Amino acid sequence: MSNHGEGPLLAGHKPSFVGTLKSYPSTFWVANTMEIFERMAWYGFYAVSSLYITGAPETGALGFSSEQRGQIQAIVPFFLYLMPVLTGALADRYGYKKMFILAYAVMIMAYYSLGQFHGFWTFLMAFMFVAVGAAVFKPVVVGTVARVTNESNSSMGFGIFYMMVNIGGFVGPLLAGAFRGLDWKWVFIMSSTWATVNLLIVLVFYREPTTEARSARRRTLQKVLDDTVEVLGNLRFFIVVFVVFIALMVANQGHRWFTWTHCLYFVPAWLLINFLYDMVLPAGSGPPARPGEPRLHPFRKRMHCSNWRFALFLLIMSGFWTSFNQIFITMPEYIRDYTDTRAMVRLGRNVSAAFGTSVDWLAAIELNELLEDFDALARRSRGVGPIVPSPHSPGGGHPAAAQAPLQPSDLEEAARRWLSYKVRVTPQELAEQLASVPTAPPQPSDAQLRDAVDAINRRLSTRGRPLFQGADADKLRAGLSTLMASHGPVVPPEAAAELCAQVSAGGQTPAVQDLAVGVRHLAYRDLLWETLDARRQVNPEHIVNIDALAIVLLQVVVSFLMAKFHRFTTMIAGMVVAAVGIGLSAVAGGSMIGPLGGSLLVVVVGIVVFAVGEMMASPTSQEYVGRIAPRDKVATYMGYYFVAIALGNLFGGILSGQLYGKLARDMQRPDLMWTAFGGLMLLTALIFLLYNKLALPRHAAHTLTGNQSNA
Repeated sequence: MSNHGEGPLLAGHKPSFVGTLKSYPSTFWVANTMEIFERMAWYGFYAVSSLYITGAPETGALGFSSEQRGQIQAIVPFFLYLMPVLTGALADRYGYKKMFILAYAVMIMAYYSLGQFHGFWTFLMAFMFVAVGAAVFKPVVVGTVARVTNESNSSMGFGIFYMMVNIGGFVGPLLAGAFRGLDWKWVFIMSSTWATVNLLIVLVFYREPTTEARSARRRTLQKVLDDTVEVLGNLRFFIVVFVVFIALMVANQGHRWFTWTHCLYFVPAWLLINFLYDMVLPAGSGPPARPGEPRLHPFRKRMHCSNWRFALFLLIMSGFWTSFNQIFITMPEYIRDYTDTRAMVRLGRNVSAAFGTSVDWLAAIELNELLEDFDALARRSRGVGPIVPSPHSPGGGHPAAAQAPLQPSDLEEAARRWLSYKVRVTPQELAEQLASVPTAPPQPSDAQLRDAVDAINRRLSTRGRPLFQGADADKLRAGLSTLMASHGPVVPPEAAAELCAQVSAGGQTPAVQDLAVGVRHLAYRDLLWETLDARRQVNPEHIVNIDALAIVLLQVVVSFLMAKFHRFTTMIAGMVVAAVGIGLSAVAGGSMIGPLGGSLLVVVVGIVVFAVGEMMASPTSQEYVGRIAPRDKVATYMGYYFVAIALGNLFGGILSGQLYGKLARDMQRPDLMWTAFGGLMLLTALIFLLYNKLALPRHAAHTLTGNQSNA
C-alpha cells in the first residue's frame, strides 16, 4: 500500500512490550481505571435501557412505547457526542481535574435521578444530564491519555485505553442484568456508585497534566469559545453545520411536521440561503482579519472553513462509525430474529454442569410474557375473552380482536413475538401446543399451587403491594385449586374476578391481572415447559458482548503489533478486516420463524473478526487525533473527534431502521442488509486510502492543517 501522506510504511525503532508498559506515568493508569468505572456506569444502564423504557410498569419499568424509546435513544446519544466540542475546550482552559470532578458530580445525581422520574419528559431530562456528565468526561479522559503518552508509546497506550473501555463495557451489563433481577432501582444505584468511586479516585490520585489553568497567559472564556469554533472555521460555518445536524436528527424522529421529505427540502434551502447571504456581504468579510484590523461581528463574516482536512477526516470517520454501530444496534435484533443459539445454551450447560453451576441466566426466558401470550392464543382458539385486556396480548386488548378466530397468520406473528421472549418455535409447533391444551386438567398438585402463589407474589413485590402469606396464601391456593377444577385452563374472566373478591393479601384485594399470573402458571407452565426449555435462546446482548471480550483479551497485543506500522495503514487495514467481519453474517443463512435459524458459529466468528478490525482502527483513529492536535488544545480536538461518532450514531440509526425493516423483515433478506453494511465499511476504507494519497501532502502528514506548527 502506498502511503503518500505518511512516508515510509514502517515506523522507527519501538521499545519492547515490557519497556512500553513501564514508560507510562501514574496519571495514565489512573485515567484508565476511571474509564473502566465510567463505562460500567454507562453500559450498566444503557445495555438494559430498552428493557427499562418499554417494560411493563407492573415490573417497575416505565412502560413507554417503542417509538418513545427510539426518540430517547436517538436524542440523548446524539447530543452526548456533540457536546464534547465545548467541554473539551473548557477542559484545556480550566484544567482536566476540575472537569473530571464536575463530570462525576453530575453523573452521581443524574444516574440516581433516572430511577426517580417516570414521565417521558422528566426521564428524558434526567437522561440528558447523564449525557452532560459523560460529555464532560469523554474528551478529558482521552485528552489525558494523549497528553501523557508520546510518539513511541501512544499506539499501545490508546490500545490499553480501548481495552479498559471494553472491560467496563463487558462487566457493566453483566452486573446490571443480575441486579435488575432484584429490583430496577439497583441498576441506578450501581451506576451512581461507580461514578462515586471515580470521584474518590480523581480527588486522591489524579495529577493535572495541563498547564494553562495555572499559567499567567490564561485565555478568557470568550477566547476559549472563539478558539473552539475556529478549529474548523468560524461561527457562521459552525452554526450552518450544526443546524444541518439538528435537521437530520429531528427528521429521524418520524414527526409528521418534519419528515425526511421536509428535511430534503429544508437542508438545501438552508445552505442556499447562507451562500446567498455570503454573496451580499462585503469582500472584506471572508477569512479572519489581519492583526490590528477592526473585529467584525460574527454574522457579518462569510462562512469560512479553516481546517478542511480535519473536517474531511471527521466526515470520513463518520462512515466508519455508521457501519461500526450496526454490531450494537442491528446485530442484537438480527440474532434474536434469525440466529439459532440453542447450541450455545447446550454448551454452557455442559460446561457449567462440571462446576455445579447454572448459566441459564444467559438464556433467560420471559416466562410471564410467554404464558400471557399463549393464554391469549388459547382463548381465541376457544372463543373465550381474556381474563383482563392487555396491550401485550394478541388484539392489543380489544375484546373483538382478542376473540376473533385464529388464522395461520396469527400463529406466524406469535412465533415472531416469542423470539422477543428468547424462545424459537415454528407456527406449526404453536398449533400443536394449542391443540394439546386439555379441557379439564388433573387436580393441580401442592407443588404447582405453591409455584403459582410464588409467581403472584413476585409480581406483587415489584408493585410494592402486600404479599400472600400464611393463612392468606392457604386460602388463595384453595381458591386456585377450585378454579382450575371447575373451569380448566381457560378460566372465564368472571370466575377470575370472583376469586379476587374472595381472597386478600395483607387485607387488600388483589387485582385480576395479578391473580392471572398464577392462573396461567397453573394452566400452562408444565404443559409448555419442555418446549420452552428446549427452544430457549441466548440473550442477544450476551453474544454481542463477545466483541468486548475479544478486545479485553487481544487489544494490547494487537496494538503492540500495529505500533510497527503508521496510523493510516493501521486504520485502513482495520476497516477492511471489520468489513469482512460485518459481511460474514450475510452468509449465516436461516429464516426468521423457521425451524432453524442462521448459523451461530458464523455469526460469532464474524463478531470476533470485526473485533480485530475494531482493535486496529478505532483506538488508532483516537490516537491520531491526539497526536496531530496542538498540545494546548488536545481535549478540544478530541471533542471534535466525537462529532464523527455523533454522526455515526445518527446515520447508523437511520440505516439500521430502514435496511432492517425493508430488507431483513419485509423481504426476509438479511444477507442483503449485511452486505450493504460491510460494503459501507469497505467504501470508507477506500475513501481513506484516497484521502491519504490525495488530501495529505507530505508536509501535512502529521497535522491535517497544512502546516507543521501543530505537530
